[in-house]
Amino acid sequence: MKTESPNFLTCPAFEQLPQPAGAGGEKGTEPQGKQPKLKMKKRAKRVLAIAAVLVAIVVLPFAVFALRAGLAANSAKNSVQSAQSKLKNLDVAGAKKDIDSAHDSLTSLRDILRSSGFLRDLPGIGIQLRALEDAVSAGAGTLDSATDMLDVASIVVDALQGGVEAEALLTTTGIAPTRRFQDLTKDEKLSLLRRFNDELPKMRLARDKMDLALEMWNRVPQDQLASPLRNALKPLAETIPVMKKALDEAVPIIEVVVPMAGYPEPRRFLLALQNDDEIRPAGGFIGTIGTMTWDAGEMSEFAFTDIYNIDNPVSGVWKEDPPEPIKKYLGLNNWFLRDANWSPDFPTSAERILDFYIRESEMQLHAELPHRPTSYLALEPGFFETLLDFTGPLTVDGETYTSENFFEKLEYAVEVEFHQKGIPVEKRKEIISKLGDELVKKIFALPSSEWPKILDIVTQALQRKQILAYSREQDLQQLFDSRGWSGRAKTAEGDFLWVVDANLAALKTDGIMQKSVAYSLDATKPDGPIATVTLRYTNGAKGFGDYRYTRYRTYTRVYVPEGSELLSSKGAMKDDLNKTGGKFVPGTVDVFHELGKTVFGAFWSIEPNHTGELSFTYRLPSTIYELRSTDYHLDWPKQPGVDKATLTADLLFDKNIQSAEPAEDEKEWGDPRYEYKTDSLTDRTFEISF
Repeated sequence: MKTESPNFLTCPAFEQLPQPAGAGGEKGTEPQGKQPKLKMKKRAKRVLAIAAVLVAIVVLPFAVFALRAGLAANSAKNSVQSAQSKLKNLDVAGAKKDIDSAHDSLTSLRDILRSSGFLRDLPGIGIQLRALEDAVSAGAGTLDSATDMLDVASIVVDALQGGVEAEALLTTTGIAPTRRFQDLTKDEKLSLLRRFNDELPKMRLARDKMDLALEMWNRVPQDQLASPLRNALKPLAETIPVMKKALDEAVPIIEVVVPMAGYPEPRRFLLALQNDDEIRPAGGFIGTIGTMTWDAGEMSEFAFTDIYNIDNPVSGVWKEDPPEPIKKYLGLNNWFLRDANWSPDFPTSAERILDFYIRESEMQLHAELPHRPTSYLALEPGFFETLLDFTGPLTVDGETYTSENFFEKLEYAVEVEFHQKGIPVEKRKEIISKLGDELVKKIFALPSSEWPKILDIVTQALQRKQILAYSREQDLQQLFDSRGWSGRAKTAEGDFLWVVDANLAALKTDGIMQKSVAYSLDATKPDGPIATVTLRYTNGAKGFGDYRYTRYRTYTRVYVPEGSELLSSKGAMKDDLNKTGGKFVPGTVDVFHELGKTVFGAFWSIEPNHTGELSFTYRLPSTIYELRSTDYHLDWPKQPGVDKATLTADLLFDKNIQSAEPAEDEKEWGDPRYEYKTDSLTDRTFEISF
């Protein structure tokens, strides 16, 4: 039987059968009943042939794109990795060349992708191409921002390597900088600050570019990128968040450091060391005050004195009417510098402190201060503890101070030991100036490679309100406010809770107090949400034998949303048990309005080795009630100096919660109750959606 060879295009897997006689009325043909099946086979062959051609038309160009994309992405990857390696040796010039090379590769690829024509509209392939184009655009934007960053980095490298020889030195030897701040000449410091100031617009632009690049990168469907491309672009994906964090931290630091370092004009600061073992509304009690002057990177003044050396000499002539709780519970009819941080809104307290300091000082001198401070910094113990963890111990007058014993040892020196050593009371805090000088020497002697760690410590302290800043110069103050470094009272955007204590003649007892705040909310009530805040404090003192600790006496203010209605309160006292014959005598609750909030204020006291409670129950305003049908927002700002209190939130709504930030344990999801416990190390915010 004669057969025909298969057609190489259609490739049937069997021989063609001869047509039997009778088909079509002709001898030797197949019967007519077989004809449709044969036509269907031929049709299938044609379809397969057309499909093969279409596949060739579509897949081959895409394969070419994928190959070129892979090569370009891989080239960019190698260049980025090379730049990272060179930066470790501070070869900034070489790193910039690598970054430029990677940028050129991605830019070229992006142009090719944009001319891909009809492929962009095809299912599957179009998604790949668009995803790749977004990824390439994000990568190019990242590298563009990196170039701006390296321009700024070269300024630092240039200064650290001694000026104009820096680039040549780095590219030939790769020597890392070991110069210290104290090694820089005055002219070098001035040049460094000037160049930083000039480069700030470029850094801000780099930050904006990085934000755009991150936004584009987040739009890329990572799971739809081909694996080889995804792997090749991985270094860029890892670089974007790192660079964004660096820019987000570097730009505000440089914006603030340049003017604070005395460029272009000298700047004089008033400094306060606030002791959070004796808490006051805007931080710890101001026991020590100092001044510091910077001029183009040179610190020309740095000295501290006892706060009473400012207050006592004018006690007979100074007249300022104090807040009522200071009158009532401290028995003072005059308001001095040491008690001036009464407002929890730090700019309000800071302005009063500057005013009191200048007027009290000029009253002593009987003349105007030659250089009035225009900025104010308040420093809490937590900052120094972290700093000493990094710098190591300080040794002054034969005594060694570590991060663990710094404040205990210092308190003993200025409260007890000075008397034993015969040091006059007005000179008892000279040890603080000596410690400050020694700490500054250590910091200035650090190699430049350690400077970023110091900046991290300062940034963390600012976020934790262990450093608070204020300036009468509006431009600088706006920077403090915008970064959240000024301790300005927050505007209530929804629900709000701010607990503010004021230690009134309780010595250093805050140092051993255990404080917890429990906030419960019932938003199911038809006449409006009912809130209860319960303060539970435990006095860890064992008795009255320690010079530092005694019964705890505090006037507590609780700031809640404006328009809240007090329903009941428990725990307020007329005075401590010693003043009321050992009997608990209920006190009144002051209700007033301040800083755009309703405030509940009350005095209460806790004996050594005892626990006390103070609570307020109140109805929230209708605006909060209306919000419960959509979203709920709660702000809990921390009181400066209160780093170890706890907050427990127990919130009940009339519908199930869809999402919350921060999230509860997963087992608690999906019901109308939200429960969460946290600490007071930073300001806390809660967001709940229904």
